[in-house]
Amino acid sequence: MSEFETGGGYTDIFLQRSPHLPEVKYEWVLELKYLKVEDAKELAKAKKEAEEQLQRYTQAYRLTGRPDLKTATVVFIGKNKFEIYC
Repeated sequence: MSEFETGGGYTDIFLQRSPHLPEVKYEWVLELKYLKVEDAKELAKAKKEAEEQLQRYTQAYRLTGRPDLKTATVVFIGKNKFEIYC
């Protein structure tokens, strides 16, 4: 789901387990950030901001109590580079 409302904000992407696919092991909340190439020096700041957002989302009432919930941040830098943090 895109823009899933958690009570602590809106996730960028929430991959929720389907009851039709019980073999899927985890649910994921993904936070996406975008930086221009010339702003790549702001990578640490973008990562910290994403971590704070993910913490707020996972502590909100709609996502608490999900033991198999994982989080990740994807920071896109320009058109050709990205960093992933789990």
